[in-house]
Amino acid sequence: MKPCALLFSRGCLSRLYRVIMVLLLAIVASAWAQNSTVNAADGRNPSSAGENEKSSPQSSSEPARKLTIGPDDELDVSVYGVPELSQHVRVDASGSAYLLLIGPVHVEGLSSVEAQAVIEKQLVEGRFVKNPHVTVYVKEFTSQFVSIVGEVNKPGNYPALSTRRLYDAFQEAGGLTPTAGKVTITRPGQLNNPTIVTLSSDPVKSAQANIEIMPGDAISVSKAPIVYVLGEVNKPGGYVLADDSNVKDLQGLTVMRVLAMASGPLQGAALNKSRIIRRTANGIQEVPIRLKQIMAGKAPDPTLEVEDILYIPGKWSSTFLNSIVTTLTVASIYRL
Repeated sequence: MKPCALLFSRGCLSRLYRVIMVLLLAIVASAWAQNSTVNAADGRNPSSAGENEKSSPQSSSEPARKLTIGPDDELDVSVYGVPELSQHVRVDASGSAYLLLIGPVHVEGLSSVEAQAVIEKQLVEGRFVKNPHVTVYVKEFTSQFVSIVGEVNKPGNYPALSTRRLYDAFQEAGGLTPTAGKVTITRPGQLNNPTIVTLSSDPVKSAQANIEIMPGDAISVSKAPIVYVLGEVNKPGGYVLADDSNVKDLQGLTVMRVLAMASGPLQGAALNKSRIIRRTANGIQEVPIRLKQIMAGKAPDPTLEVEDILYIPGKWSSTFLNSIVTTLTVASIYRL
């Protein structure tokens, strides 16, 4: 058949449409996380703490850390009944604030309550105010940050004053990506004992996971295991494997299990032309599978690995067309 005639052959428009749809699915597959952890910023499917993780949220026996004053913080200092001594100051690089009458006061490392007590003591010792009542309001904590990296939309450092809970941190960072996995929180002085939070859709665990975040905490959101099912299936896309999916270390993740997630093959699927596309250290590897026999229980059910692509072509597709689709799919998912 001539190339020009092929363009107008029967059913060609339908075939081209299917090809375009497959390519579009490949491009956005990573964003289609069926059973995925959805953005915590919009309140859907919040995250929750795992029951069998290495460490648990902060225990009651652990001394609570406090927001402390540091260099470049802005303070509003006022003395009750003496408005002349009220002033707005910025803590200098040495950790001191220069106040009226008493001069420099070292406030670095102090909470606002502790700073109040120090200032009151110096006002009394200098005989400036007999019984002072000082208020120190930290207008801006520029020295206290929470670090958020990994699978969030806007990783970076955020002020600790506005980040009091884990979900606050997610919101500050623009929410979680669809492929967000476990959350590791490393606290100052506890580098070898991080707190682990897993992502799940369980609403009860979700409330337990919203633990307190303190200044200096480093939050790292790992990428969850994901596999792709593309081609002639009912629900093609990328499937994030949450920690409550009963798949431990991916050992139980098989072709049939992933095919079930995609609601099975379509009628027009060429089952015995299916293949697993896998990225290895030596390049892209294609593993042909006889899906018809696997579904009938006459062949072993192959185990999948993270970021594998299960591709099920249609009966209408030619070898050449399958090759083009595979190449474009691999390039879009693996970003080659």
